[in-house]
Amino acid sequence: MADQLGVESGSELLVAGCGDGVTAEWLAARTGATVTGVDADRRRSERAERRARSSPIRLPVSFEHHELENLPHEASVFDASLGEPFLAAARHPAQAIAELVRVTKPMGVVVLLQLTWSTEIADSTREILVERLGVRPHHLVEWKQMLRDAGVVDIDVQDWSDGPLGRAAGRSSGSWPRVRSGDLRALRLSLTQKVHIVGRAWRRWGWRAGAVGAARGALEREAHMLRELSRERAVGFQLIRGVKWPHSRAPRRKGST
Repeated sequence: MADQLGVESGSELLVAGCGDGVTAEWLAARTGATVTGVDADRRRSERAERRARSSPIRLPVSFEHHELENLPHEASVFDASLGEPFLAAARHPAQAIAELVRVTKPMGVVVLLQLTWSTEIADSTREILVERLGVRPHHLVEWKQMLRDAGVVDIDVQDWSDGPLGRAAGRSSGSWPRVRSGDLRALRLSLTQKVHIVGRAWRRWGWRAGAVGAARGALEREAHMLRELSRERAVGFQLIRGVKWPHSRAPRRKGST
């Protein structure tokens, strides 16, 4: 990823959807670039900031809590930018990508690390998977179109579903589950999720006869759904890289006149 971004000591790098900041810290250590991580979840950004402060090695990295669709930075200030998987949790991912491009310098590199739908699956099943992941994957063609619409050219794609350059994939952020194409074991139902599912069934059926069977059936249906998704290779993981075209028109920020 460091090679794809092309940053070095003295460069300014933005990581949007940085989660707990593991990738941002690693890139700062690996490249010497000054890295700014932004996440829309205050708890994740605060955890990232606490860990960075407690580290015995002082890295050129900082973290901010802000919505990704309206970044608090001026246009064309970062040498490169990276959109991590949590960017897909934004309500308007196209606008989040447009902001990522806006704050990148002309001819700067823009990289997305994103989950993609690799098969056609039922909408109901897709929504359950989105709930499990906490983000909304898109088809690869959709991610590429969002970049093009934001003014990115020379788009190149690498399939990292089985890890970068064919190696086993590590975690892209502190709380991001390892998800590989054809291997959704990371999506097995946890105890908390089981309680949530049973609770939904209980609210629907109450303490009536058959409620236990309804709750058990809800668990079995969701477990079956996860097994089917694993067999169907429903989700892939892509690195999508492009360059900000110097003559692209930056989108207008919210509140600007």
